Amino acid sequence: MLFNDVIGQDALKLELKKSYEQGRVAHSQLFISPEGSGGLSLSIAFARLVIENSLNSETTSYKLSELKHPDLHFLFPTAANKDIKSKASSVLFMKEWREFVGGEPYGNLFDWYLKLGVENKQGKIGTDDVEDLVKKMSLKSYEGGWKVAVIWMAEKLNQIATNKLLKLIEEPPKNTLFIFICEREGALLDTLVSRCQISKLQPISNNEIEAYLIKKGVESSKAKNTAINSDGNLRRAIKSIYDNEKEKNFEEWFLKWLRTAFKVRHNKEEVLELVNWSKTISKKGREVQKSFLTFSLGVFRNALLKNYDLNSLVTFQPKTDINFESFSQYVSGDNIEEIFNELEDAISSIQANGNPNIVFMDLSLKLTRLIQ
Repeated sequence: MLFNDVIGQDALKLELKKSYEQGRVAHSQLFISPEGSGGLSLSIAFARLVIENSLNSETTSYKLSELKHPDLHFLFPTAANKDIKSKASSVLFMKEWREFVGGEPYGNLFDWYLKLGVENKQGKIGTDDVEDLVKKMSLKSYEGGWKVAVIWMAEKLNQIATNKLLKLIEEPPKNTLFIFICEREGALLDTLVSRCQISKLQPISNNEIEAYLIKKGVESSKAKNTAINSDGNLRRAIKSIYDNEKEKNFEEWFLKWLRTAFKVRHNKEEVLELVNWSKTISKKGREVQKSFLTFSLGVFRNALLKNYDLNSLVTFQPKTDINFESFSQYVSGDNIEEIFNELEDAISSIQANGNPNIVFMDLSLKLTRLIQ
């Protein structure tokens, strides 16, 4: 991954290049990277710049392109799967990690868990990971240049692991760089954030997403509509093109949810169906639940546009027998803000390990009121 391969973030790329050329690279950097904005791609590109330019070797360049350079290290969330039964750590999943970065550089945590086969579990970056990294970063550089550690989804660092990193970050060996990537700054310990130079990635522009999709062979008008509906999230744009099966499943869940909510209006006993629906969704993995809630946000957004006859901006194309036009009449400026707030609060609660059954049941009752 080179700087030219990273979509968007031109101002930040320029600043990072300038900081390296002027010899003022901060040893600990935090990229606040909302989903689909390219934090992982940018981090790898910056790591390559720092290591490669300090050595200027074709062999070094090749090793970096393969993510196999001994001075480039990665930490990322892991969990036990069918192959690794216990003590899961980043070093045990490097083969899968290289494949993931090569195939889905704008992927999110759920995509990574699918790759590992642990989508129903909560991964973490634990003390074994950090202790191994501390040893590697404390050793002399393999080729005499810089050493770089990329910590992806740093929100998954637990408190003990974070504390073990702090001393190394406070007194870093010469020519070492730590790049932390997270989607939400508030999910990290303040003691870590305060020791980092913070860079906030911007949503990718519609034009950049459209151009990317066209380059990948997507028809021009479809690329344009997809970019408009992506909200600057390149992952969302890619998934909307290529991941129809998962979206169909989500739509079926949403349709069941919607129909039951409307039934409750005429028959209070139907609330038991909402209870059963909530129990079913609560058995899914947390990343699946968050993805579904994000999908639901998109459906409600499109319904609002449809209700106000902004059809040129509507990109939701039903894959089930949902009567989208009829449903859209119940989504307006009077309730959309509350609906969005409730869905976003539910996502935060799931992220914070809230009881999913309670979260979805509470959300269901509130949405039943809001759409009626």
